[in-house]
Amino acid sequence: MTKKIQVLCLALMLLSFLCAPASVLARALNKNDRARIQCAQEKMRIMAEFFDVSLPADKKVYKLPEQCGGAAGKVVQMPKWFASELARMDKNKVIYVPNEGTYSEVDLWRQAFSNVYYFLDRADKSLDPTQPVVLDQLSRGFVSDRIRLVAALDRLNKDLLRGKQPLIMKDSMEGRARSMLSTLELMNSEFFSTIESFSSPISQRENKYRQSVIGVVVLSNHLFSQFFAAPIPAYPPKPDIYKTTAAERFISLIMVLLGSALAGFAVYLLLDGKKDTIAKLTADYRQKSVAWAEDFNRQFVTIDIKYIVFGTVGLFALFGLFLGLMVGGFFGVFVFLMVVLMGAFVSIRMPAAVLDALKKSRGKRVNKQLMDSLILLSNSLRSGMDIVQGFELVSKDMLPPIADEFGLVVKNYQLGTPFEKALDGLSDRVESRMLSYIIKAIIIQRQVGGNLTVIFARLVENIREESKLEEKLQAMTAQQKIQSIVVSIMPFVMMLVMFIFNPSQMISFYTSPVGMFVFLFCVIWIGIGMKVLKKMGEVRV
Repeated sequence: MTKKIQVLCLALMLLSFLCAPASVLARALNKNDRARIQCAQEKMRIMAEFFDVSLPADKKVYKLPEQCGGAAGKVVQMPKWFASELARMDKNKVIYVPNEGTYSEVDLWRQAFSNVYYFLDRADKSLDPTQPVVLDQLSRGFVSDRIRLVAALDRLNKDLLRGKQPLIMKDSMEGRARSMLSTLELMNSEFFSTIESFSSPISQRENKYRQSVIGVVVLSNHLFSQFFAAPIPAYPPKPDIYKTTAAERFISLIMVLLGSALAGFAVYLLLDGKKDTIAKLTADYRQKSVAWAEDFNRQFVTIDIKYIVFGTVGLFALFGLFLGLMVGGFFGVFVFLMVVLMGAFVSIRMPAAVLDALKKSRGKRVNKQLMDSLILLSNSLRSGMDIVQGFELVSKDMLPPIADEFGLVVKNYQLGTPFEKALDGLSDRVESRMLSYIIKAIIIQRQVGGNLTVIFARLVENIREESKLEEKLQAMTAQQKIQSIVVSIMPFVMMLVMFIFNPSQMISFYTSPVGMFVFLFCVIWIGIGMKVLKKMGEVRV
């Protein structure tokens, strides 16, 4: 007898463990909650049948069950406006799924309502004391319901292009689809909360499960009422609002001209008060222009300084016009004026920058020809020629630019300029340290005497060694140079890639005040980074 009692107790213990999940869920939702679930479930079934194109409209008449409380027995009929809308939505074939076929917009909505129905049905059956409940199976069922709901929502939220006509499913049902999709998105969150409740601690599982399921019930009732609610009104703009008469356009033109005249007069008064200062600055700049023109001529380049100045301003004006048109409005005009002022500021310093770059480029080209010229000079001196004849031989046998420079020295000497002064002019025109050493050696030799052939031989050796050292330094500092190039180019490359993938958002950002400030800020710091990396790679020999 004792053994039978022990076996009976053990069986009762096992039965209590197996039924523990069902008892937990049963305690989580009471009879009133279950009635609310069944009412919401019936509403979702009605919504799914409303979207059934195979069912005639006269048969889509339903009565709400007694579980709906005060609304029990209420007759629900498909709205008249939905008949034509249902036919239109059924014609919209929006997606093709292999092995399943083509889905219309109606099919996607039916899938969404059906998924909510199956979720509520699963929650209702979990409370049935006559049916066993296994948490793993229940959780997997809720997961599959959520996956199907997410797929339907993702397809309904996509804006499609059919030919040249956009197909926006959020505008369906006279605008009701937008609010209904938002409610379905909230349901999706509650689906996830229901699944998450199964992994919660046992003490919190009941409350979380109940809150999630009742949340879906409340949203289902709200979704049902949204379908029967009044449509979202659309107010298309009236073209008459934007029409203007000839008199209004004339008055606007007069006001614009008057405002421009007043602005011009204000600028004139401002400049008239500083007339003397402006005249002095203009005279100084003209003198600088003359000096720059002479320097360009000494570099064997004939160019009018006006072309450099006004060309720079013109390029900035075109860029400013492009930015102004992109920004639009008054701020676009402000951007255009700011870019033009920046161009005027840069153009004043542009001739000096161009001249400096030209001198450095010409100096590098002269350095490459200097060793051959020294060898030719040394051979001419060994053959009995003097230094002037050696310079003349270099000007004939070598290529520009060193041939032009040596030829100019010879011409100046032939016109009566002392040879030492002609060499000083060569040193001023060409930026080359080794050429300066050669000129100093020639001047000292002519003053105190010496063997130029030996001096030139030593200078050739020094140039060879310096060339080797410079090549070695270039190889050692190549990494810093490449880094400076990458630092300067990569941000703009990334910006171009982003423009390609999302041009509208990038244009709207970079044409806004914040975007333009960010762009200028980044350009300044990129320039600073390039300068720092360049300085790190510079080694003076």
